[in-house]
Amino acid sequence: RKHERPAVAMLPAPATAIVPFVSADGKTALTGLVSFPPRFDPAKKYPVLFDVYGGPERSDVSLAYQPYRALTELGFLVVQAETRGAVGRGAAFRDAGYTHLGITEIDDFAAFAKKLGEFPYVDSSKVAIFGTSYGGYASLMALLRYPDVFQAASSSSPPTDWRNYDSIYTERFMGLPKDQKAAYDAGNVLTYAGNLKGALQLYF
Repeated sequence: RKHERPAVAMLPAPATAIVPFVSADGKTALTGLVSFPPRFDPAKKYPVLFDVYGGPERSDVSLAYQPYRALTELGFLVVQAETRGAVGRGAAFRDAGYTHLGITEIDDFAAFAKKLGEFPYVDSSKVAIFGTSYGGYASLMALLRYPDVFQAASSSSPPTDWRNYDSIYTERFMGLPKDQKAAYDAGNVLTYAGNLKGALQLYF
């Protein structure tokens, strides 16, 4: 007699919406993605969770097929945002992040968070951000530079001062420390440490 395996119920993929927004420079059109929790009810308010990398010459947003976002099962709107400094949209778009690590992309994450606040189902008092490596750095900078926009961050393995990071990587995007002191100071997490208001999980 043939052994039959029981049927396995497949989880439905959460709905994902494309949300256009304007970058922090007030003129560049960008794209954000929002994945909704199962059984989403637009009459309710939901916390927001930014899933970020944010590093130069790479975009957090892809319009290709997205795998199941399991974090939506916890009741979050899980979001990703395009930021200036990525490739694929010309030299001016890419170069907007040059010598501005921790500034340009963080400004654009905050711009998307503010855009989301226009939707009635978004709880703007519960906006969190997380990432690893550059994403950990971006999460720290978002929490510290925009303490009234982001209320919590989980930062894994972040660089915190570009002077102490791999020079082959850093100097491609920031120039030499002796020539770009102001840029290195502006991109240093410790410059903003006194702004900490929200909840921070920091691990390496």
